[in-house]
Amino acid sequence: MRSINYEKLMSFVKNNPMYEVYETGDTVELAFHAPSEEEAAGGSGDEEGAVMRIIFVKRGNELTPREAWVERGGVRRRIDLDGLDSWLEFVDMYS
Repeated sequence: MRSINYEKLMSFVKNNPMYEVYETGDTVELAFHAPSEEEAAGGSGDEEGAVMRIIFVKRGNELTPREAWVERGGVRRRIDLDGLDSWLEFVDMYS
């Protein structure tokens, strides 16, 4: 499982309204509000999109994913943490 530098992640998500960050002690929660299919297709966006949440453990300046899931329509589906490695690598390279 890959970890990421705290500053790099914060740089990547800052000023992007689709991301929210919540911090409590050594826990950082990242929420990504995906556009609905209607919004993605250029529509008005009346339907609700999915929310992806990743909970990180902060040790020093490193964040390591502890759990992740997608919420949509009141249903929560877990995400395999190994599946986040490619995204974390992308964030690491482009922030």
